[in-house]
Amino acid sequence: MLDDFKAFETRILYDSVKSFFSNHPYLYWFVLCVATFILLSFLFMKQSKVNKFPPYCYVLSVLFALVTVDLLTLMIPMMAIYLIVLGNVLVRTNRERITYITCIYTATFHLLQITTYVHNFYLARIISETFLFIWISWMSLQVRRSFDQLKKTKKKNVYLLNKMREAQQSLHEYHAEIEETYRRDYLTGLYNLGGFQEQMIRTLTRCGQNQSYHVICMDLTDFKQVNMKHGMDYGDQLLIKLARQLKRGLPPHVQLARYDGDQFAIGLMGDHQALRKCLDVMDQMMRDLKEEQGLPSYCLGIATYPNEANSAAELIRLAEERLSIEQQRLRYKEDERQRHLEKLSAVGQLAAGLAHEIRNPLTSIRGFVQISAAESDAVKKWESIILPEIDRINDLLKQFLNLSESRPAKFSCFDLDQLMNDVFSLLQPRAFLMGHELKLYPPISRVMIEADPEQIKQVLINLVQNGLESLEEKGKVEIHWREMRDRVVIRVKDTGMGIRPEYYERIFDPFFTTKGEGTGMGLSICQRIISDHGGQIHVTSPPGRGTTFHIHLPIRQSKDQQYQTFPFKSIKELQYKKIVTK
Repeated sequence: MLDDFKAFETRILYDSVKSFFSNHPYLYWFVLCVATFILLSFLFMKQSKVNKFPPYCYVLSVLFALVTVDLLTLMIPMMAIYLIVLGNVLVRTNRERITYITCIYTATFHLLQITTYVHNFYLARIISETFLFIWISWMSLQVRRSFDQLKKTKKKNVYLLNKMREAQQSLHEYHAEIEETYRRDYLTGLYNLGGFQEQMIRTLTRCGQNQSYHVICMDLTDFKQVNMKHGMDYGDQLLIKLARQLKRGLPPHVQLARYDGDQFAIGLMGDHQALRKCLDVMDQMMRDLKEEQGLPSYCLGIATYPNEANSAAELIRLAEERLSIEQQRLRYKEDERQRHLEKLSAVGQLAAGLAHEIRNPLTSIRGFVQISAAESDAVKKWESIILPEIDRINDLLKQFLNLSESRPAKFSCFDLDQLMNDVFSLLQPRAFLMGHELKLYPPISRVMIEADPEQIKQVLINLVQNGLESLEEKGKVEIHWREMRDRVVIRVKDTGMGIRPEYYERIFDPFFTTKGEGTGMGLSICQRIISDHGGQIHVTSPPGRGTTFHIHLPIRQSKDQQYQTFPFKSIKELQYKKIVTK
């Protein structure tokens, strides 16, 4: 405090402190420095540490340090320092304690003044200084309120900013999802042509000098006929299953796409060995789907970067051109096959006409030989040769007639397991005599099917007999059947030498046979019967691993194929009931 002897009168505390530190000057400066350091430490302490103090502990600690400094600086005016410290403390403490803190600091300041010195106008000074403390307290309160409001505004702004960032992130993700959806096929989830081309461009930019990228375009031939025959839903399910099999069977880095309905595109990076492996997987996959679902055949167009094309668009165009050439080749081949069948049909009709004309004279010749043999011993010794030859000619004529004159199928619901047992009982003795084995592999649950039982039996007998005749040493013929959704799949498999690949396209042609004997009409009749039932039949024969005939038949016949519509809602209601339509 100022030591003005004209206006101030010192008291005992002033004299005691002054006399003590006059005798100990070094202690005086040490205590003053420590007190000042402690006071400044409290004033500049972080708010997080201030909040950890118990109530009023921080306030009293600062006040104690301030009083210590005040006692050691009796010659310096401390009013301004008190006001600064009070304002700092009020801003950093709870607003509910501002009144008490102001009273404590004011009382301490005046009490310290009374015990150190007395001013001539002390009462007026106390009043003015009290108002000054109150004004500082009010100002601190306003600052604290403004600070709290600013803090709330800052939190609100941070909250709004976070919300805006979240909205922007959601919008970005939604936009990316829309773009990804735009690049995807709606049915299978694979890329469409545009998305596939984008993926190709990204992959080609990462291709090294010694790396190759292959594009395979695949088309399902005659898929429109599948949709026309079984409906769009059935065709969509086939496409979905094919896409799922491709994703499951091919490596994860392979890019897949579907476009133009029944066409697929496959892109992969690797050498020709990787391409060959991918083609083998696809071929096996298509074979399995053909066995299970009757999926039609397929054709491929392949192009390679950078050997054959320098850009993604050129690569796709080249693969499409080669696919188109393959499609044209298959169409030409199918047209040739149809023309060949038409010629065979004409020959068959001619043969059927001739058969009608020949059977009547044969009947007369047979009767004449039998009568002549009964009357003449000379004719009798030739009877055993002539009659079997006449019967063989008659059987041949019957097969011609069966090929050209197909009777309408008589559909009925029957137990397929029982029909298989009948075929087994009929052919098992013959297989045993030939030294072969005939085995049945029935499903877990019984299979009821709506078809012509006599015609289906005729097909099975023909296929089993062909299988037995193809076996050279001791072999085996197996019959498998099972129900798959709305279809029945039958497989007749033998362990013979198989069929040559060049015969695949001709084995169902009339009059074609690989055996030294026979008319070559059995498989043609089988194909016609299965086709009349709304099914498909095809053959697989890996070299040296036997032959398997695959038959796909609908469980229920469509209304245009059956003579009478059954009043049952599901095939389960038909189990163990035999209903024959007339």
